[in-house]
Amino acid sequence: MEKQITISTNLYKRLETHAVGFDTPQDVMVRILDYYESSSGQTVNNVLPKPIVVTPVRSLQLEISLIPNNESEFKKLMVERKLAWVKIFKLDGTEDIKLWKVQAFTNDSDLKGNLRSGYLRGWKEKGIYKAVLAINEEDLTP
Repeated sequence: MEKQITISTNLYKRLETHAVGFDTPQDVMVRILDYYESSSGQTVNNVLPKPIVVTPVRSLQLEISLIPNNESEFKKLMVERKLAWVKIFKLDGTEDIKLWKVQAFTNDSDLKGNLRSGYLRGWKEKGIYKAVLAINEEDLTP
């Protein structure tokens, strides 16, 4: 009997880094479990099992979300308050929330362009795959 499970986006991204060819998430989980169960952290002939090496896959696109999600409304509030909060998600599973002070930002400024040239500059090299911007910090915390 098959069961359906729900996993977080972060875990899915981690599994994706172990995929080979047309592997499904199940194929990857089976391979990891097989490895874990065969080595089970025990030494064989006084040799520790090799750890699984995780090499992050570079994301092809950077996902940017806004709270509120209407860009013109978001920009209006950001111009009024001269700040926004940025939550950054990385392929290694870490998350970070930072304050973005925007003194010279106007309603005509390019929101995503400014973000990419600032906080998200070098996003691929830094392993960033997603950023969520909010006017209120509490909108970014559970």
